[in-house]
Amino acid sequence: MQSTSLRQTTQTPNFHSLIDGPMRGGLFIFLALIGSLSFAQERCGSTAPSTGEFENWISSKIANQRFEVNRPQATLYQIPVVVHVFHKGEPVGTGVNLSQERILAQIDSLTADFRRMNADAINTPLEFSAIAADIEIEFVLAKQDPAGLPTDGIVRLRGSRDTYRSNSHRPLLRSESYWPAEHYLNIFVTDLQIFLGYASFPRISLEGISNNEEDFTFDGVLMDYEYFGVNPTAPAFESLGRTLTHEVGHYLGLRHIWGDGNCSVDDFVDDTPLADNDNGDYTSPCTFPNPDDTNVCIDGEPEMFQNYMDYTDDVCMNLFTVGQKARMRTVMDNAPNRLSLTTSPGLVDPTRFTNDLAITHILSPKYSECDASLIPTVRIVNYGTSEVTSYDIQLSINSSPAGSPQSIVTSLPPLSSDTITFSNQLITSTPSSISFEISNVNGTADNDLSNNIFSKELSATSSITLPFQEDFEGTVNVLGLGGGSFPWEVLSAPKTSPSNQAYTFKSHQNTQWFGEETLFKTPIFDLTGISSGDLIFSYAHANSPNSFYDGLMVKASVDCGETFPDIIFTGFGPELATASETDTYFTPSNQLEWIDTLLSITDYKDIDGVQFAFVGINGSGNNIYIDDIGVIETNLFENDIKPISLSGPLITCSEQTKLTLGIRNVGSQTINSFEVNYSVNGSTFTQTYSGLTISSKDFASFSFALENIPEGESPINLEIVNVNNLPDESADGNSIQIQLERDDREDEYPLTVDFESADIWSTVSDGTIPLWNRVEIDGNGMLRANGFNSPELGTKSWFVSPKLNVGGLDSAGLQFTVSYAKRIGFNDRLQVLLSVDCGESYPTTLLDADSDSLALLETSEQWVPTSNIDWEEFQLDLSGSIPFKDDIRIAFVFTSGGGNDLFIDDIQIRGNELPTYEDVGRAYPNPAFGRFNLGLNLPVKEPVTIRLIDVSGRVVIEDFIENGFNQIIEYKTPSKEGLYFLTISGNQFVTTQKLFINR
Repeated sequence: MQSTSLRQTTQTPNFHSLIDGPMRGGLFIFLALIGSLSFAQERCGSTAPSTGEFENWISSKIANQRFEVNRPQATLYQIPVVVHVFHKGEPVGTGVNLSQERILAQIDSLTADFRRMNADAINTPLEFSAIAADIEIEFVLAKQDPAGLPTDGIVRLRGSRDTYRSNSHRPLLRSESYWPAEHYLNIFVTDLQIFLGYASFPRISLEGISNNEEDFTFDGVLMDYEYFGVNPTAPAFESLGRTLTHEVGHYLGLRHIWGDGNCSVDDFVDDTPLADNDNGDYTSPCTFPNPDDTNVCIDGEPEMFQNYMDYTDDVCMNLFTVGQKARMRTVMDNAPNRLSLTTSPGLVDPTRFTNDLAITHILSPKYSECDASLIPTVRIVNYGTSEVTSYDIQLSINSSPAGSPQSIVTSLPPLSSDTITFSNQLITSTPSSISFEISNVNGTADNDLSNNIFSKELSATSSITLPFQEDFEGTVNVLGLGGGSFPWEVLSAPKTSPSNQAYTFKSHQNTQWFGEETLFKTPIFDLTGISSGDLIFSYAHANSPNSFYDGLMVKASVDCGETFPDIIFTGFGPELATASETDTYFTPSNQLEWIDTLLSITDYKDIDGVQFAFVGINGSGNNIYIDDIGVIETNLFENDIKPISLSGPLITCSEQTKLTLGIRNVGSQTINSFEVNYSVNGSTFTQTYSGLTISSKDFASFSFALENIPEGESPINLEIVNVNNLPDESADGNSIQIQLERDDREDEYPLTVDFESADIWSTVSDGTIPLWNRVEIDGNGMLRANGFNSPELGTKSWFVSPKLNVGGLDSAGLQFTVSYAKRIGFNDRLQVLLSVDCGESYPTTLLDADSDSLALLETSEQWVPTSNIDWEEFQLDLSGSIPFKDDIRIAFVFTSGGGNDLFIDDIQIRGNELPTYEDVGRAYPNPAFGRFNLGLNLPVKEPVTIRLIDVSGRVVIEDFIENGFNQIIEYKTPSKEGLYFLTISGNQFVTTQKLFINR
């Protein structure tokens, strides 16, 4: 991806080629620095999309519009801004906790730059003044927050860290404070390391552009506090607030003026001159042209170092161009998460009352407390239009007043806040609740009683020891908490059984609050004394193509839930998805649509007060399901390997094959070597692997050859015996078994399997119960897959052909009939797979159909076909898939979702061009020129002899077809023209016909 910038602070070498962070519905920008820089901080951490899709999109949009600098646009856009100040506990106006005056001045100067009302616009050179543009975009601090409450557009909070990085801490920043990005420009101000600023690129809906999880969590601008607003003492240069102007340019679709390259790289704006490099550190007196720039791209065309998208010092910047205006206005008119800003409720003054004092946050206690003794603390905000001089506030614990109300005398102007702390309280029962209530505001009743009471439920005041298990089948032992309109809820979610239940984040229903977070928490754990531990859980999710991405985070707290600074798991959109994309309500069908996750919590050992939070992030897409949460002590041995999987072909006709062993290092030491024993029909073999580096908790897979496989079924047993040249310290779970079948039986096509008589096809399963079985209904034989109320959801059952040879076919087609009725709420799956190595692998999928594709109707009853109309015929062309050689296998694979029974009948593999006559054989064309075809049309498969005889009685062609049936065979004509006789003979027939040959 081509970079779009990090405003750089001192003489810095060029850095190009940064990494992109694409995202569905648009592109976000991700930071990566190449090269060493002489100063501790660099300019801009933003990168623009490197793919051509974005430029194709925006150029086509611009081509349909006209932009003239002297003609006002139809709309003067306003963008609502929320400034999140992540301070270190300083008083307002000190350090990172910038004063309100400085914040207001920065927003004003940002608007001035975009409206070309900046005082230094007079410094624009005459060469550029004609194309210097008023972008006609203004920025205003938000007037109401996402809840519709009055706000000054400034959020101040003590961050979980003293410093942040723009690349690795964006998800953390977003999780600590964030307003929906489709309604607000989020500006995060903090002590930012590495870079002075970062901005996300606009999102657009383009085919082939995806999102990464970090970029989904952050849409906005990130700023270092020293370069936010006017600051003459900023370390690298005097800040005039242009770093924010630069970053908002990226936010609205602009690239760096030099294209992050050299003269051969463009910023895709026609009226900005090509530049060979940035003009970093060019400062007052800002002489034009820059006398230090001797490498201009075009003689006589100096670089536009005055542009806000360069790296010059703030004092030299003073313009955007008409071309840049075209890009930014186009983004505002078309990019979904920018267009919606213009109609944001944040631009509208909310309804306000004269006296309106609100409780906005309970600062202490948090949702969990390890200490029964606590100091209740609450934040109060004056949402009214008049100053508040007095009020009362009552604390209650478990619905009982804790003493008399506190009478507060204060001077609280509109939109200002106050923090009230109560005396130490003792919680004697668990779980418990705490609440606060405001009354008697300015000696009278509050005009809006809806925000005068704030309550919170508290979890247990003591921690528990491991292990912990939660399967959501009975009493739920996690704490579902707020932050969302649709709390986590226990719902049906088939997994290994249809009746399985799971905790559900209902994003599919939450169509209003994009980006809203809803969380639940585990109990608090005492991890003292453990040597290692794991957090395990399963999740299921289907991405929706018509929404912003849904997300899941898992966070960790070490202070009894006071703060959750550690993000130990993230997943968004397709990266989170476990099932096929759908825009309908998603419910998992079986265990194949779940993923098991294991997170090490060993870093938190010896801590009493560890808690984990599962956070759902709403994209109004589809549901997220969580199940089988476990927090377990592992107490690792030093040298310990567990086999995770052993896989190979279910059926093969070869005496040798390859097996794949999946292992996990569950010990504490890095694995350099290990040894396994495996046995086949009583014979034991040893396999050693060395020269390895497998860290603790890591997975790895290895292959080994299996030879001299006997015919029939062979159980394969494998055991881990040595690790790092020492015996495996834990024998528990060291063995794994599979069943392998060698089947040399074969058949030729054309063929028919009608289940009226015995056949030589095989049924195997990766579960304990084979689902395929041959049945008879009303005298008709057929194959049935038992899917109705199947006890093993997600298992695959295979119906596999013997080894197939091409016989006399020149082309082939697979034909069969299916009968199936969908059972509402369940999803089964039928696949038809092709192997060309006798079953070692099945790389070709001929058919992949789910319940919707297979069903002739819907029913809640167990399905049984009763008439011809209950069947559907499938025809699959094999000609392009099958190389005409031996060792072909066809497999019908049924995956049970607990839905309904599926029936198959009349499987045929035959020529694509079938005879349309009743004769047992016919040659055509007749007369023949160069080649002729012989079509066979026999009632049963039998040996056939073909002879072509000239008028003298000489046999010129003789061919033997071992399995003649219904097929077409092509022959080259003899060299001499004239009359010939074609004789076709089988077990019970002989037929002769004349054939004329022309040359």
